Amino acid sequence: MTKLPNFIIAGASKCGTTSLHQYLGQHPQVYVSPIKEPRFFGAADLLSCAEEIPKIKREQAKLRAYLQGDMSQPAHLVVTEWDDYVRLFRNVRQEIAIGEASVSYLQQPSAAPAIRAKLPGARLIFLLRDPVERLFSFYLLARQHEPFMTFRAWAFDAIHSGGDRGREGRRIALDGGLYASQLGRFLDIFPRDQLRIYLYESYRSDVHAVLRDIFAFLGVDPDHPIDVSRRHNETLVPRFLAMDRLRRRFLGNTSLTTWLPLPVGRALREFYMRRKGNFSPDPDDRRMVIDYYRDEILRTQDLIGKDLSAWLR
Repeated sequence: MTKLPNFIIAGASKCGTTSLHQYLGQHPQVYVSPIKEPRFFGAADLLSCAEEIPKIKREQAKLRAYLQGDMSQPAHLVVTEWDDYVRLFRNVRQEIAIGEASVSYLQQPSAAPAIRAKLPGARLIFLLRDPVERLFSFYLLARQHEPFMTFRAWAFDAIHSGGDRGREGRRIALDGGLYASQLGRFLDIFPRDQLRIYLYESYRSDVHAVLRDIFAFLGVDPDHPIDVSRRHNETLVPRFLAMDRLRRRFLGNTSLTTWLPLPVGRALREFYMRRKGNFSPDPDDRRMVIDYYRDEILRTQDLIGKDLSAWLR
């Protein structure tokens, strides 16, 4: 009989959840879904978006083939039907903690009640990050396609985008930092002892301490060694800006690795891109975005009982 998940990493995006998913999967008593971001419990929101439906339908055959296989390789596919979701966990054996990670759940209004309806006893894990720094990470990703867009212009555009469909991606990134409003949906219907909320800053500074606490929360051996040497889904920026501008002038958004063998492409990407390092918002730009998030930050501070004054500086 297939076992169902008893924990979910539910958000937020760009806060280290991909690495957390990988680290938890190293523990012999933990089983994580081979599809990260199945997004099943947010299906009502996904299927209400006309632009998402064709993509989901196109991937149905690929999803079914994957679920009928051994699922030994990770995949990125959307799951909208309960029977398909259950199949994600058919390889569970003796693991104690069984879970998945879909960071979109924090933003999707349908997710909290859907999880409560199907998995009322599930333990929920959230990672939260300084919302300005989180938004800046999204900007750096967008900058790969809009290299001359400043963060101030990009963030201002997001804040004042309203219902403009052309700017919807920016608005989604911006709204992802409205933690108090989003957490409230979960705190309204789940007992607080079923939730753990961690700050990305603490996670980065002492990942082993956070992992021990999560393992204890999930009821598995908290002291099992985990290799955290590799980071996952890091935000990268071009190492040579002048070269990148020249590339875009002649190739547009086409990647340099498009026509290269995979190993060569990886090597070129590692040379061409680097970690964002000390890239950070200009202080004046940061203050502009803090003003947008201020009330949410103060309310989040009250909700989780942690000092978030650093997010206001």
